[in-house]
Amino acid sequence: MTKARKVIHVELKEPYNGRRNYYFGSAKAIYNTLPTEIVGIGLGSLWNWFSKSNTYTGSLATIRKRDLTTTPTNRGKRNENQTHP
Repeated sequence: MTKARKVIHVELKEPYNGRRNYYFGSAKAIYNTLPTEIVGIGLGSLWNWFSKSNTYTGSLATIRKRDLTTTPTNRGKRNENQTHP
């Protein structure tokens, strides 16, 4: 069984700190790294935009919300039958 997670890709028209592409797990996380003036849209407006469409294209950036498909693993899970010293 695969697990889908959300990923948000921000592609800037002009580099910020030497990068044009940034990836985030939430819309709010964008603004912990990039100033609103660099993104070109505020958080509230972006949330409203994402309620209608999965892609925002502005004069400063293109922001895409997509699914990131992962495969579940057993890493980090404890075996309940296993005893610890």
